[in-house]
Amino acid sequence: MAMESLAYPSSTTLQPLFPRMYQRNATRIALPYLNRNIMISVDDIVSLHGEGNYTFITTRDKKRYLVSKTLKAFEHMLDQSMFLRIHKSTIINLAYVQFSVFATERIVRLTDGQEVAISRRRMKEISQRLNGFMQSLFN
Repeated sequence: MAMESLAYPSSTTLQPLFPRMYQRNATRIALPYLNRNIMISVDDIVSLHGEGNYTFITTRDKKRYLVSKTLKAFEHMLDQSMFLRIHKSTIINLAYVQFSVFATERIVRLTDGQEVAISRRRMKEISQRLNGFMQSLFN
């Protein structure tokens, strides 16, 4: 079983691992919330789950936002070097990947405890992207 693991400190907010060359807090997006727009850093997004024309955004402070945009719209908006679509209904932030199991279970576990299924058809591409990202952390 191929398995990659990283240790994360336990706290109420999750600690991401970014490559050295990545410029943090460069992009923020506006989310409609309680009749107003709030700005969040894309670096704080752990995952996005699409359901029809809506997307649930989970952030590192464990909040979930429901936004009336498709997952495809977010896929075009987010940095492709940090965000990866691993399933037709899920995009993850690579900085929050805790470990992945490819051989038997085809899942990625995120630092917030979410276990997300990986698309069978995109398995090879996803595996290569995750491995490339992990290598970029230590180079």
